Amino acid sequence: MKRMIYTVALVVMGVTASYAQQAGKPKLSAEQRAEKAAVAMQQKLSLTDDQKQKIQQIELDRIKKNDEWRGQDRSAMKDKMEERKAFAKANKDKIDAVLTADQKKTLENSRHEMRDKLKDRKGKRGGRPGDKTPPPPPASNN
Repeated sequence: MKRMIYTVALVVMGVTASYAQQAGKPKLSAEQRAEKAAVAMQQKLSLTDDQKQKIQQIELDRIKKNDEWRGQDRSAMKDKMEERKAFAKANKDKIDAVLTADQKKTLENSRHEMRDKLKDRKGKRGGRPGDKTPPPPPASNN
């Protein structure tokens, strides 16, 4: 009887865990993601409505292009890395053209903070086992 109860409990826990992983936020459309990005920038940088509309269009173009790239297979994605980098730089330049000097400075500070957070997160995660170099051997005192 105990074995039966444990088996049922284990099955219930497994089913619950699998449903919990499937439940998530509904996927936003490209337009919704662009709107969300533009609103976030508007709040962070105090954009005017005109600036927000321009940023939203730039973000929409970026999102659509990135979605297109994600649809391609992995080998094509690696081959187009230079194209993707050039596109990202052009996109950054377009956004910078819309912003004032103070807004550019605030955005650049925000970008640096985000990079630092990503580096910290990556460092805590540890990366791949083969990525780390072994520590140097202890120095001998002769």
